[in-house]
Amino acid sequence: MTPPSIIVRKSELVLELLSAEGVERFPVAIGSNPDGRDKEAPGDCRTPEGAFEIASIEESADWERDGERVYGPFFLRIACPPWEGIGIHGTNESETIGTRATLGCVRMRNEDLLRIVSQVGVGTKIVILA
Repeated sequence: MTPPSIIVRKSELVLELLSAEGVERFPVAIGSNPDGRDKEAPGDCRTPEGAFEIASIEESADWERDGERVYGPFFLRIACPPWEGIGIHGTNESETIGTRATLGCVRMRNEDLLRIVSQVGVGTKIVILA
């Protein structure tokens, strides 16, 4: 049986989970830079493109940014050198899903993220397309 994998289509603001059950599509938010290009520098608010994998799955419900819990229940850290801190995570701002709103991560509705976490593990392949 083929292990699950993930495709993020930045142009469509969609994450696809490919598994033995078929393909499930989920809306996402990506980097807020309006040009939508590949990540070029730290702080450019672009989501990197390429073939990566999940480096770790971390409980993030208590993580804070600027005093708010913004990452949802899990953070799927993506191994995408040279970039650090890029991941797929939930949100406390579900109204941003379907927009360009992040610093470079892929943001999902918490309930969708829980579905993803139940299907993937460390080493799961991720392809992020323009």
